[in-house]
Amino acid sequence: MLLADRGSPKGEAWRLVTERVVGGESLRVLERPTASPGTAALVLVHGFEDGPDTWSPLARRLPAHLRLYALQLPWSSGSSHHWADEGGSALWLERALALVPERPDAIVAHSFGATTLLDLLARRSAVHQPPAVLVAPVYRPHDRPLDPEFYAEAVRRFRGVLGEGLRGRLGRRAATVPADIVEAMTGKVRERVEPHGFLQFYATLARAAELPLHRINSPVCLVSGQHDPSAPPEAVRELLRRIPAAEARQDPFFGHFCQVQAPAAVAAHIVEFLGRLGLYEPDTEAVSA
Repeated sequence: MLLADRGSPKGEAWRLVTERVVGGESLRVLERPTASPGTAALVLVHGFEDGPDTWSPLARRLPAHLRLYALQLPWSSGSSHHWADEGGSALWLERALALVPERPDAIVAHSFGATTLLDLLARRSAVHQPPAVLVAPVYRPHDRPLDPEFYAEAVRRFRGVLGEGLRGRLGRRAATVPADIVEAMTGKVRERVEPHGFLQFYATLARAAELPLHRINSPVCLVSGQHDPSAPPEAVRELLRRIPAAEARQDPFFGHFCQVQAPAAVAAHIVEFLGRLGLYEPDTEAVSA
């Protein structure tokens, strides 16, 4: 099975590797079919109300010989978001990673998926911890109390992510669709996703500050914008302080969905990170523009 990249005139595709249904929820592992044997394997973890196709622009700009696997998780676009009945997001991610046919050399995760990966790495410190690239991680600094103001902020973050994600899926059409139509479409998404989806988003965000991040012993690269309200600079600074081997790559022009909006720049950060870890030889192949 091939999943076409709806935003690409080239029709970049992902090939289904395996699928498993747990408690009525589907987990999928897909792969980019251009990979070469013996090279580094990367697993891509999407954010809330998103899916594997969100990685296609980035995949086209990562070296073709890297082995790429994209997960489809229960919080993907179109979900009823009752997946928490069968476990938290970290458990679902662990289940999906167990379906990948090989141990990943690194994991790239976005937004809610990045926060979920932090949870998994911090709480399972005794197992293999691959290097991670966290793209626009949603995080709550420890000094933000769980009060009504924070709840209201979480609602704004959640709705902002939904709205920006919808505009991203519209691609070039977003510039031609009237603002009131986009708002109506966003409202329909919110009707389906709230309240179940928001409750899971809020619970993950609320727990984030208590994660034992000092247990993460693998290198972590944070890639984000400087004005992204869903991944604010103060949250990035705290992650840098709390994760022993963390570094940041911040760009003032990156939005929350920078892997779609600026895929070449994000790919360059990932390749540079992999190169310093010895997982990629820059002289072997250039990142495409």
